[in-house]
Amino acid sequence: MRSHEKSPYAWVDVFFGPHKDLVHIIDKKTLEIVKTLQPMPGKTAAHVEFTKDGKYALLSIWENDGAIIVYDAQTLTEVTRLAMKKPSGKYNVYNKTHLEEGTSH
Repeated sequence: MRSHEKSPYAWVDVFFGPHKDLVHIIDKKTLEIVKTLQPMPGKTAAHVEFTKDGKYALLSIWENDGAIIVYDAQTLTEVTRLAMKKPSGKYNVYNKTHLEEGTSH
């Protein structure tokens, strides 16, 4: 599960099992699922990270024929995707070294 202080949402990947290709977007105030993403059916969707400003969410498709998919973190729409071999993480150094309310570390 990942979030950012500027995002109203928590992004939750499933990672294992028959639903490994889903990512649930949860409203942090209501705790309701507002959207479920399935970026590449049958492929493992995982490891969401946010850009420093929280504008974009970066999602890994953790497969040999995978990708990093960039989403607009407010509209939840796909911006672009970059083909990659099994990307595991995008580790935003700023978010990992600066504690901010509502940001996953």
